[in-house]
Amino acid sequence: MKKICALFFSLPLLAAAADLYLAGDSTMCDYDPAKRAPLMGWGTALAALVKPGVKVTNLAVGGKSSKSFLTEKRWDRVLNSAKPGDFVIIQFGHNDAHKGAKNLYRRTSPEDTFKLYLKIYIAEAKANGLIPVLCTKTAICRFKDGKIQDNGPDYIAAARQTAQETGCGFVDLNAFAHERLAAMGPAQAEKLYMCLGKGEYPLFPNGLNDRCHLRDAGAEFYAKGFVELARKQKLPVAELFR
Repeated sequence: MKKICALFFSLPLLAAAADLYLAGDSTMCDYDPAKRAPLMGWGTALAALVKPGVKVTNLAVGGKSSKSFLTEKRWDRVLNSAKPGDFVIIQFGHNDAHKGAKNLYRRTSPEDTFKLYLKIYIAEAKANGLIPVLCTKTAICRFKDGKIQDNGPDYIAAARQTAQETGCGFVDLNAFAHERLAAMGPAQAEKLYMCLGKGEYPLFPNGLNDRCHLRDAGAEFYAKGFVELARKQKLPVAELFR
């Protein structure tokens, strides 16, 4: 028995399986379906695609930018909870672009402060042994001449540049959406967003024309798109998905 115990304790400890954390805004966060259906963040749909045993902690919050998520110490929740080897997907840009005095607490410039905050996330994630994956924001479902007319295109370029400058894993969901939505056309693309007809959903009896936020089908569209792109680029985070 003593020999068996000695052998057991001499074996190297197995590393804990990697889990997944999400940091972002309302297009990614979780919602209560009893109160908001069919509204759904793509992070919720992504959680349904992971392999058994992989824990997904969605810390995305509506209305947050790369600046406010950090200054309100919501990023600290990731750093305080995740363990070395875990992955964190970082997606901002929608709220960074809001202008006006009332948005100063979250407004960033794509030329400098947006990139600065993204670099803070990436550096602190790596310093804590985490594996960051930078992701561009979801597209706005607004068409002109058959193409998506998105807001804040400079933030897309800034995210791409930041990933290149830091060597961070990068998934361009925005470019993916532009291509696929254009191929669908306006009528089909709107079915992915909160563009709801009157009486179509009990919780929104008067309908809605929200071309930013996603319904369940849209959340699934972006979640599957993320996995598809991660696998195509052979990013390590792809190993977490079925």
